[in-house]
Amino acid sequence: MKPRIAAVYTNPSLQNLSWSKTWSQLKMFVQAKASRHLHLWSFLMGVTLCGLIFGAIVSAQLGQTDTMVLGNALQHLFAAIKQNQLATGSDLWWQRLMGDAQILALLWLFGVSVIGIPFVIATIFLRAFTVGFAVGYTTLQFGWKGFLLAGLGIFLHQLITFLTLFIAAVTAIRFSQQILQQRLPITRLTLRFLQYTGTFVLCGGGLMLGAFIQAFLVPHLLASLLI
Repeated sequence: MKPRIAAVYTNPSLQNLSWSKTWSQLKMFVQAKASRHLHLWSFLMGVTLCGLIFGAIVSAQLGQTDTMVLGNALQHLFAAIKQNQLATGSDLWWQRLMGDAQILALLWLFGVSVIGIPFVIATIFLRAFTVGFAVGYTTLQFGWKGFLLAGLGIFLHQLITFLTLFIAAVTAIRFSQQILQQRLPITRLTLRFLQYTGTFVLCGGGLMLGAFIQAFLVPHLLASLLI
């Protein structure tokens, strides 16, 4: 009897069937979640696009004095990258992580507050605005090379960071909506709060990955491009 049981568990076809079933269930779960929150994702994508556009427009409207100050700061940054005078990777990683973690903590706080939805939207817009401003200014000052520098120095890690913040923002808005609508009893609300906090803890892992890319990979890529 035992050899038969062992044969069942070691049968490759049965193992493949089990993995296939697990993958299909996970895929269906993700698709159901995505379709349920599609309107929120679409809205936040629109907010992000508006922030990027407005940031680029404002960067083109800077005065001569502000343009010179920012240009000198960029030149010093590029010189530091060329000469390997930046802070260590661990210091850069910690600084970037702390900045992103503060935004994540704000999103968590806005989600548990009754009137936090507008602040969640404003946080996403301001983050997109800063990215649009940086990319727009660098492109206007250095042309196509500035666009490449901005793409490597900003968009490379912001893809992961933005996706993480999007997930956190959608989670915060959904939780705040449930509080406003009073759809959950106290017991279920407590469980939902724990799930809500756990999601933000997982989002912290995404921010760690984005900070790692910016701290350890981006400086080397920029140095090779500036040479």
